[in-house]
Amino acid sequence: MNDIARIYRAEILRAVLGPGAHPAKAADLHRLNQFAEHLAACEEAQTILRAKGHGGPSTSIVEAARQVPANVKQVIRALFAGPTAPREPGIEHAHEPWKVT
Repeated sequence: MNDIARIYRAEILRAVLGPGAHPAKAADLHRLNQFAEHLAACEEAQTILRAKGHGGPSTSIVEAARQVPANVKQVIRALFAGPTAPREPGIEHAHEPWKVT
C-alpha cells in the first residue's frame, strides 16, 4: 500500500469511526485497504489523463476518460493526413507515339 492509499484509509476511518480512529478498530481492514488502494489508483489515473490533456480541474475521472478518443490511430491519421496527390492517368490512357495515325 502506498502513502496516498494510507491517507485515504485514515480519512475513511475518521469519517466512519470518528476522530482518533485506529486501523485496528476496523471490522475488515483488508477490504478497507482495497477501497483505499482503489481511490489512490483513481487519483493517479486522473492525474495521468489531465497531464495528457484530457479533462480539467473540475472534471471527474469518468468525464476525463470519456474525452479520450476511442480510436487513436484514426484520429492521428486524420490529423496528419495531407491532401491526396493527383493521380497520373494509367497506361491505358497514355499517348502512344509509335502508332501510325
